[in-house]
Amino acid sequence: MDATGHIAAVGDAPARRGRGVALRSLALGGSALAWLAMVAIVASVLILNARGSVRDETGSAFRLANAFATLHLPTAFERRDMMAEAARIAAEIEAQRHLSAELRDAGGRPVALALPPRLPPERVPEWFAGLIRPEPLREMIAVAQYPNVLGVLEIRTDPQDEIAEAWENFRLILPLLAATALAAIGVTMAITALVLRRLGLLGAALDRMRAGDLDHPAPQTGLAELAVLTDGVNALAAHLAEERARNRQLQGRMLTLAQAERARIASDLHDGIGPQLFALQAAAGQAGRAAGAARDPVLAEALSAVARHAQAIRQSARAAIDDLRLAPAEDTSLPEMLQELLVEFAEIAPDTAIALDCPPDLPEPGEAGRIALYRFVRESVLNALRHAAPGAIRVRLACEDGGIAARIGDDGGGPAAAGRPGLGQTGMRDRASALGGRYLPPRREGGWTLTEFHLPCPPDQGTAR
Repeated sequence: MDATGHIAAVGDAPARRGRGVALRSLALGGSALAWLAMVAIVASVLILNARGSVRDETGSAFRLANAFATLHLPTAFERRDMMAEAARIAAEIEAQRHLSAELRDAGGRPVALALPPRLPPERVPEWFAGLIRPEPLREMIAVAQYPNVLGVLEIRTDPQDEIAEAWENFRLILPLLAATALAAIGVTMAITALVLRRLGLLGAALDRMRAGDLDHPAPQTGLAELAVLTDGVNALAAHLAEERARNRQLQGRMLTLAQAERARIASDLHDGIGPQLFALQAAAGQAGRAAGAARDPVLAEALSAVARHAQAIRQSARAAIDDLRLAPAEDTSLPEMLQELLVEFAEIAPDTAIALDCPPDLPEPGEAGRIALYRFVRESVLNALRHAAPGAIRVRLACEDGGIAARIGDDGGGPAAAGRPGLGQTGMRDRASALGGRYLPPRREGGWTLTEFHLPCPPDQGTAR
């Protein structure tokens, strides 16, 4: 892809932005999905671990309680208060964590147990308890005194305390996990914003390149991954600047050669057609006098018409030759040539006040620039005199932004209605573009018609001679 293709691709960038996914949205969405996945994984691990822990803790406590009751419950042949002993054992088991014990008499009625006061367990959401509650274990031990069965001691697992502990840990870990995830998302978005700002600097540099400003390189972003891109943008800007300078040199040379060719054509016309037209006019005059002496009015009238047409053709050829030769002389400065040009216009239009304002330190625009500025002033003043009938015309040259700005104003009737520009305006715009300048067509401001021609000066040029 050449330089023009690169700039065209940059110019199409705004149209492509609407068809892609914004990096900020992508980073936010990716961070949120990663956080949700991490929460799901951590929560699953916590629940599985808590489920296993509750199962192991309650199972171990159940086996110990079963062994304790079996060992400490009197045998059926001892003459002791079996129900009192069983109630004591049931109360001890009930007081333990993860267990529940109940003593019922032979009729199935619960026997009251002497239990110390206990704090109610913390309330746990049922969905969480259902996820980690293991299968319940229960054991029924008969309380007998031979030959009678006095009651039944039932031992059950009660994981409520362990589930409450797991829920407390779960409630502490989830906020920490959420805070960590938010911090990670914040860091991700901050890094994304940093990258976007750096990309914005490169985008602004490309926009300046697209607008024609190739003198300000893209700044270094400080990111190693973008350094190659930055160097590429600056290399492209330098290449485009070199190509633009080369093109302007070639275009200026083409304008100079075109002017030289116009001068050669004018010389050929002057040296070739001029004498022949003069000879034709002289011969027609001599023949007319001879016809008058011969008293032939018809022939005399025809020869007189030939002489008039020959004179008109000669004047048209002279005007064409003058227009082809229109250029500043090599040994004369631009202000001097413009002053002489305006003096000629003043002789043509004595009722119009024509003024020239030109600083003494006007830069030298180069040969092609002198030709372009000279032709701009001549054509603009001539158009004002032909079409606007002005009472005053002001020609002002000034130094602006290292170049020359030529402004011409007149207080005449104003420019023609907006429409297709004529050949004169098209030629001035093309000359300005070829030399890297710009042409502003006529416009009305404060009762004056203004037109401008801005032209940069080539490097290493001094002031006007």
